[in-house]
Amino acid sequence: MKKLKYFIPAIIWMIFIFIMSHTNGNESSNQSNFIVKIVLEFININHETLSFMIRKIAHMSEYAILLLFIYYGLYKTITYKYQLLISLLITFIYACSDEFHQLFIPGRSGQFMDVLIDTSGALIMLLIIYLWQKRKKPNQ
Repeated sequence: MKKLKYFIPAIIWMIFIFIMSHTNGNESSNQSNFIVKIVLEFININHETLSFMIRKIAHMSEYAILLLFIYYGLYKTITYKYQLLISLLITFIYACSDEFHQLFIPGRSGQFMDVLIDTSGALIMLLIIYLWQKRKKPNQ
């Protein structure tokens, strides 16, 4: 039971992702357009391209953070390499469920390409964790 408390950040983050995914298409676009307007003040780039990039970077970031929280939850409960693998697997499965959830939200669409983008964010975090651990323990 004591070890369950280490999963609280991951659970809270999953709830956050669920809430963000539950917003309809217009609300979701308004959220990203707020950031697009700010960035367009500094960079001359096509509005649609920038909006696409911001949305996909947000996806990657959300799932990078989720992998980190799941990894933290698994910390010292299983071997290091299994921590990485299981963290990635859980993140991938949650990304799949998130895209399935979006199929039922007006103005949203669940796309496997988004699952791949989400998972790529998780893979980047996995690589960061791996390199960090390798730096701390060079004999691994």
